[in-house]
Amino acid sequence: MNRYRIIKARREKRLWVLLSTAFLILVMTISPLPLSARSRSALFFFELQAVAAFNFKLDSLEYFSYLPHHPMQKNGLGLETLVRFYRHKADLGFLSLQGRVVYDGESDRPFRLQLYNAFLRIKTPAAEIWTGHSKPALGLNYGLDNHALLLPDATMLGHNLDRDWGIGLHRDFRRGDAALSLTTGSGLSLKFRRNYLLSGRLSYGVLSRDNYNLGLSLFTGRVLEEMEAETSTDNPVPWSGVSLDASYLWLNWESRLEINLGRRAGQPWHLVLLRQGLNLLEEGRLKLEAQLGFWQHGSGWNYLVGPGITYRLNSDLALRAMFLHDSQANSSRLALQIYYYHSLI
Repeated sequence: MNRYRIIKARREKRLWVLLSTAFLILVMTISPLPLSARSRSALFFFELQAVAAFNFKLDSLEYFSYLPHHPMQKNGLGLETLVRFYRHKADLGFLSLQGRVVYDGESDRPFRLQLYNAFLRIKTPAAEIWTGHSKPALGLNYGLDNHALLLPDATMLGHNLDRDWGIGLHRDFRRGDAALSLTTGSGLSLKFRRNYLLSGRLSYGVLSRDNYNLGLSLFTGRVLEEMEAETSTDNPVPWSGVSLDASYLWLNWESRLEINLGRRAGQPWHLVLLRQGLNLLEEGRLKLEAQLGFWQHGSGWNYLVGPGITYRLNSDLALRAMFLHDSQANSSRLALQIYYYHSLI
């Protein structure tokens, strides 16, 4: 049985490598075209992240921010490309590909390749359609660019998938938007064991215009794991529920809330997450944040609380720090991050 699982895992790994290579070939084929081409244009970005945290309980230095298995909070460097398609000044869609090499001292393979964004998004009169590796239509994370932030969100706490393989629809309305996705429920890796995640989100308010957005998400499926969770299993578990999220901007204040209520593997699986931010200096270069989260996985509630600070030296370079106390682990940690993101073209 173990030999069968090993062979199956190797086949899935080859499939993942094949899909990654196909995306790379596609980008290499179309992205080098000059920006003056009438049908498409390409942008390239370089990304570098250095992060470390001191665990006060263990009195040790750890080279990840909060959880060792979460893919975004690792030291690494990578490249991202964005290829936009258009015709007669009409925007037809874009291709996004982001990959990086990361260091994982907790793994047998300390250096690994991550394929993070890998999706094609096409605009049609009815809706925008995406396929590949992108965000499921679920919760606060759907409209929040949080992949470089230190403060843990719902994905790190096991209540969402930062990225997942599948297809999705998105449509903007005058008063909000709607999204629907069908994904594998396997997170970073592509796995097929009768697993899936069907989710949909409706929202009211346009954050960039109205300064608020209220979202309601419903989801159901059989999922394998969180993003690269250390407790990976071959058997998918049922997971379903409802998520309410809210974002509100007032002057230089940012308020965000998510309430995720559900059941996973027959157990209660709840989360309440509140984040408050204050933007200071010109263009919000200095940001102070505080976060409080409560979650229940089975019996009993736990909490996580801590402040964070971000200082942007310029448009490319940001310094972040976070202090976090986790009641479940009865531990506190101080994390520091240097994040560099630069446009090559």
